[in-house]
Parts: sequence; C-alpha cells; structure tokens
Amino acid sequence: MNLSGRIDRVFRSLALSMFTVASANAAESTTRVDAWGLVTCQAVTVAGHEFCAYLDVEWRDKPGSERYTFSIRERPSARWGTQVWIDYAQRRVYQAQLPPARAGLKELSASAAESVYQAILEIERQRQFVRDADLAPDEF
Repeated sequence: MNLSGRIDRVFRSLALSMFTVASANAAESTTRVDAWGLVTCQAVTVAGHEFCAYLDVEWRDKPGSERYTFSIRERPSARWGTQVWIDYAQRRVYQAQLPPARAGLKELSASAAESVYQAILEIERQRQFVRDADLAPDEF
C-alpha cells in the first residue's frame, strides 16, 4: 500500500469517528435532562402533608432548586408533638416541631425552605473545596 492510500484510510477513519462522536453528542443532548431533583415526603398526619405541600411550593420558587433531591420525614408523637426533619445527602439539614394549630404551617414551611436552601448551598460549596481520593463525594 502506498503513502497516499494510507493517508486516505486514516482520514476516512478519522472522519467516521468524528461523525460517530458528533451523532452521539447530538442524541445525548436531545435526551439528557440537565437538572432534576425530587422532594420526597414521608408524612403521616394531615399537618405533615400540609407542611410538605407548602414547603414544596416555596422550594420551587428558589433559583436552581430543581437540581437538588431531599426528603421530608415526620414523626408524630402524642407526648412530644409532631416532629419534622429534612435530610439532604444523608445529612439532617433541618428539624422542627410542627405547631399544634395548622394555621402557622405556611410561615414555618417558608422559613424551612429558606433554611434548607441555604444549608444545601453550603454543603455544595464545601463539597467543591474538599478533594480527597479516599472519600466519596458525599463522605467529606
């Protein structure tokens, strides 16, 4: 095989690989979702469900909130009252007792959404600064 045949074959394989990568990137960009997050609610009582609903509305108004997934858990108790906590990345970022009257849930959920948002942003900032080969991204 002469030199021009080799060059022709190299250019053809290069063009084919570039086409394959370009078509794969185009297919990925049409099907890939850039950001998605979930808010899971494990509430038991009516007050817990209302707290989750109000918090979800407040949470969706935060910029970039669609990127984060966290869970809301509730533990009702006749002795201690209803406790609610919010976990993000296997960490508790918020804990509170629900008021006995459901009228105060909207204000509590608004402050909880802001508190959780700030805590999550702080966790993400810390995660960017800590680089350790021995730790997974969620173990710092």
